[in-house]
Amino acid sequence: MNSQRDIYNTKLKVRLHVLTPIHIGCDEVYEPTSFYIDENKNKLIEFDPFDFVSSLNNRQREDFLRVCSGENLLMIMKFIHKNSLKEKGTEIDITKNLVDHYKNILNLSSFDKKLIINQFKIEKTAYNPLTKIPYIPGSSLKGSIRTAYLSALASDKKISNFKGKADELEMKLLGIENFRERMTKDPFRMIKVSDFFPLGEVKRKIVYAVNRKKEKNNVPTYVEESGVYSILETIQPPTIFEGTIDIIDINVPDKEANIPNPITDKDSFLLSIHKFYAKILNEEIKLLNDKFGIKHMAVSEYNEKYKEKIKKSCFVIRIGRHSGAEAVTIEGYRKIKIKQGKDRSDLIGDHATTIWFASDTPKPKNNNSLTPFGWAMLEVVDA
Repeated sequence: MNSQRDIYNTKLKVRLHVLTPIHIGCDEVYEPTSFYIDENKNKLIEFDPFDFVSSLNNRQREDFLRVCSGENLLMIMKFIHKNSLKEKGTEIDITKNLVDHYKNILNLSSFDKKLIINQFKIEKTAYNPLTKIPYIPGSSLKGSIRTAYLSALASDKKISNFKGKADELEMKLLGIENFRERMTKDPFRMIKVSDFFPLGEVKRKIVYAVNRKKEKNNVPTYVEESGVYSILETIQPPTIFEGTIDIIDINVPDKEANIPNPITDKDSFLLSIHKFYAKILNEEIKLLNDKFGIKHMAVSEYNEKYKEKIKKSCFVIRIGRHSGAEAVTIEGYRKIKIKQGKDRSDLIGDHATTIWFASDTPKPKNNNSLTPFGWAMLEVVDA
């Protein structure tokens, strides 16, 4: 080997076990003209619009063209619902409330395109465009890993009275002197995270995302009918994904590597991920039990299935939307924007005041069915 530049590549084969619903946005929605709801199966059926048109007889095709020419989305949805009951496509589980929600829209007598789209916008999770099957983008996973590692550095270095911005804090923690050096001296340029693809079947479900306040006047908040919700496609447990994490260790005594603080210790690197997210999980477990009376859905998996492997080959992590502000900010230096409503200035705090849950209904009457988003377990199966 070249003594001036010895490169060691540690390739980790990793499985990601889904513990609670995960949604990773891809800026796409289920178009109302390319799916229908099967009320008997409680499933959304997504089909190819070209296949649908081809399946129509001449009279149906003429009727459909006439409906489409009027740009009346409600009439198009009604036509598809009436004529697609035997249409084949991708089946996705939905809640019973979503079935009722869809039926209520179909029963509307007046047409309001904006209202219909806003009320029934179903956001897709990231998927492979060739297979239509969800996957975990490496960029999403790497972002979560990076936050955890930076928090570990922050804990070790204990920078006091830091008043700068988030990117300036990252540079200081990583030993980078100026913005021009970020691309070459950031140690995470030597961490390669592949996309993670499913092992076996992907269990997915379309749910409501509902928001709850953690506290209100220091009194536990059990149900708060805020009326704010969104509809998300989620990956459900016990789905498993597999991919790789490459740690490229450049051991160079001079400046050739351009990285002041390279990541050279695989074990401490993985433990930094677990330490950061395990603390957040334990705090959330206590919050859900004390404030909402909810048993955390990931607890049994976390404590039983993986207890012999925790911190050895299994490391807890949180990814995707609604993971909470604490999971995407550096511990000890959090500046979380807290919205105060119309005509009031936002506040900055060190913790979020709300939490998002996956729910079977947009307005749950109790907390029994609420589940937090984003929890998973990384398992190193080969190093």
